[in-house]
Amino acid sequence: MPTIAFLSLVNDRAQFEACQASLRAIARPFPEWLMVEPNRHGWNAAQGLNQGIEQLAAEWIVTVHQDVLFPADFWTRLQASLAQLPPSVALAGIVGCEGSGRFRGHIVDPNGHCYWPSLPHPVLTLDEVLIAVRKSSGLRFSADVPGFHCYGADICFEAASRGLGTMAIDAPLLHLSTGKLDAAYERASQWLLAKWGPQYGHVLPMPTLLLQDESKARLWRRVLQRLRRRKDRLARNTNVCADPQCAARTLAAAHRAGVK
Repeated sequence: MPTIAFLSLVNDRAQFEACQASLRAIARPFPEWLMVEPNRHGWNAAQGLNQGIEQLAAEWIVTVHQDVLFPADFWTRLQASLAQLPPSVALAGIVGCEGSGRFRGHIVDPNGHCYWPSLPHPVLTLDEVLIAVRKSSGLRFSADVPGFHCYGADICFEAASRGLGTMAIDAPLLHLSTGKLDAAYERASQWLLAKWGPQYGHVLPMPTLLLQDESKARLWRRVLQRLRRRKDRLARNTNVCADPQCAARTLAAAHRAGVK
């Protein structure tokens, strides 16, 4: 099995401790897990994560949000999934988007039990809730990304520009929140669209949002992306899951951690 370490940006110690406790209950031995508090240093998300990556020596550095809980089989599924990835794959996550706009992934969040088969599957971008970085790939997060949004999509586009693979794997967890699209997100998304938009026809498919420059993107491209995303969003709770007990076990992780 590959060596794996965890890395989280933290501004809520209680939430992070509940997150850690849910993994501690299932992972033997417990992996190294570095907590970085970027606000104490004036770092943005990318700077905080890069600091952590340099301090960890594992083959895979799993950057994960503090507001998640892990089901009983998460650790074994994660290990097995990462072990099976070819060397050309530099990034892995649990929810992603193909270049066509189609979703791939598996997660339980406030939208319910979301599953988009088949997995594992190559994707263009990943949701930031969990992104595993193969340290030897040399990929790092761009310190130019404004604030705490869009750093995950940016590193995925960077991987694609270097000919490195990005994969959605089947290792679901429970994400307690979906975040919010505020002014800070708007700034980061506009930065991302200016950087990568020309390379992708001014339409960037991301799990959170479809970014597009309506003044430059072709109408047919925008319409097709929207239709595919809408179809997948409607199907996210009704797709047949290969493991029908997965949702129950994932939700049980919340109960073990005392989350209502």
